[in-house]
Amino acid sequence: MAGADTEYLRSIPWCAKLLADPDFVLIPTSTRTFKKSTEDALFAETLKTSDTIQAWIALFRQPAPEATKVQEVHTIVSLGHGLNGYPHICHGGIVATLMDEVMSTLLSVNKSQDGVSGGAVTASLNVRFMKPVWTPQVVLVTATFGDIKGRKLYLEAMVRDNSGIVLAKAEALFMRIDESTEKL
Repeated sequence: MAGADTEYLRSIPWCAKLLADPDFVLIPTSTRTFKKSTEDALFAETLKTSDTIQAWIALFRQPAPEATKVQEVHTIVSLGHGLNGYPHICHGGIVATLMDEVMSTLLSVNKSQDGVSGGAVTASLNVRFMKPVWTPQVVLVTATFGDIKGRKLYLEAMVRDNSGIVLAKAEALFMRIDESTEKL
């Protein structure tokens, strides 16, 4: 696990409580790791600074043995002033990107599950901004499964502040890539 991220977020009481919950499994976020191919450079380099996103930890509640997939993923994200579009307010495009990325994390966690396996890309993303996402602050981004219909994967996400107030919501359609043709 990313040691510096964990250490930083454990210094924040509400994050420490969530990270200490034995029912949660911490998971590495591969998009925060540098790759020579430049894949994931947005989150691994551009948005991985003390002024943008200093810390990022994803986790999910261990599913029951009979569960067919992990239904929900949470990601704790520290937002810095380098993400601002307006003074002390995170740019809406960044907020949308965070929710899209956490929904992708949920798909990655479930990549070997029936109906979810294989690569998928965002086909549509509908975002509703409820309140300003102030910076700097640490937020909780949660992604959940909606429905699965063939190659169509419907997901939802939301951004909450440390009080649990919903700041933004998103609904998305992801399309599984047809691996035989590498097309949507």
